[in-house]
Amino acid sequence: MPATLTLHGIDGCPAGWLVLSQKSHHPSSTISAGIYPTLDELAPKLHADDIVAIDMPIGLPNPQSYPRACDIAVRKTLGPRACCVFSAPCRGTLEHLDHYPSACAWHREATGKGISCQAFNILPKIHELDQFLSRRPATANFHEIHPEISFAHMNASSGKPTPVLTKKSSPDGSQTRIALIEQAFPGNLQNPAAMDRLNQSLGPRSHHGKPRWALNDLHDAFAALWSAHRIIANNADVIPAAHLGNPARDATGKIMQIQA
Repeated sequence: MPATLTLHGIDGCPAGWLVLSQKSHHPSSTISAGIYPTLDELAPKLHADDIVAIDMPIGLPNPQSYPRACDIAVRKTLGPRACCVFSAPCRGTLEHLDHYPSACAWHREATGKGISCQAFNILPKIHELDQFLSRRPATANFHEIHPEISFAHMNASSGKPTPVLTKKSSPDGSQTRIALIEQAFPGNLQNPAAMDRLNQSLGPRSHHGKPRWALNDLHDAFAALWSAHRIIANNADVIPAAHLGNPARDATGKIMQIQA
């Protein structure tokens, strides 16, 4: 394993991208945190061998392959929590970043279905990641994750993924996810000194009344980092499993898979 290899868990946040990184592949090593306004500003921190697990769609379908098989499979696994997984929009929607009615109309014309407000709200970040990977194909190894399927695996019972049924925005849901993170990364979220260090690294949660990041973003980044550990250990659940080692790809060659 290369000495420079770093694992990164990334979640989008109002201020840009919340990134958790570990210089070692061992979960007990020090975790560094930071917020980067753009992926281009993060790029100098990345090395070709790094593993990046990111909570953002990567491979985007065309109308014929919509919805993606990975989105369907993850929703099936999450059962009652399937509503938290939206279908990644078709690539053509990226031409309508600034106008929800236009994006929705185009998508409905192309697929028979519009897109959710949730999907539209992160469309600029989907576009940023898509352009970043197209410009820098050798920048680290990016893998798409979804935090709720990662938490389901962290919460597994008898080896079977068990969804966390409480919403992450609720007190019970937040505490459940914190407990799962603490099991995976002891001494971080329930250690006041460690939490102070993370808060100092990330900066204030708001600036001039505008949100920068939320605890949910931090929790989801931890779920992504946990998945990065599974990916480097070659024991991540790949959704859907690649047929004969050939994963589904979009029109630009990007893989349409979710890993947990």
